[in-house]
Amino acid sequence: MPFEHLLRDPVLIILALASLVSWALIIDSLLVLRRVCRDDRLSLEGKSIPRAPIACLRQELNRNERADRPHLLTVMDTAIVLQRQRLEKGLPLLGVIGSTAPYVGLLGTVIGIIQAFQAIEAQNNMSPSIVAGGIATALVATAMGLAVAIPAVAAHHLISAAITRRVSLWESVVAEWLPQDSREAKHESIPIT
Repeated sequence: MPFEHLLRDPVLIILALASLVSWALIIDSLLVLRRVCRDDRLSLEGKSIPRAPIACLRQELNRNERADRPHLLTVMDTAIVLQRQRLEKGLPLLGVIGSTAPYVGLLGTVIGIIQAFQAIEAQNNMSPSIVAGGIATALVATAMGLAVAIPAVAAHHLISAAITRRVSLWESVVAEWLPQDSREAKHESIPIT
């Protein structure tokens, strides 16, 4: 079977594109997480990193320093959710690719088997050279579907867990910053580093 046949198969083209997109999302998410962790660490060490999520949270708290504790909790919860959404921007698409790639591979498998049976019917012959093209397409589609899905699903879960750990850190830091009662909130300002 000529290799060029596989390059023209629409299911395999879709899976190849899905693989490229998922790897781009994985690499981008890892780089963003690495930068955020570094910036947060430097910000907590006292360095001025304005783009660090910790610094943004501190600025948001300072903007609302005169508010009472319940209002501060709401404001800070909202600020943390916004920071989390920035980290999760590519995860939904990565999850979709990871969960649908096996089904696209299965579709390619079914189409390859159908092609094999059509070749048998058209040639009225069941020799291996007649059915090889359809069977090869079926097997390659199955393998590609799994090859796309496994790294996408694994990366989705690992990146989600890393984001959850980062959010937990933000929540614990913000909890330390919050005043214990409303009297403290009116008199105490948190310095920006």
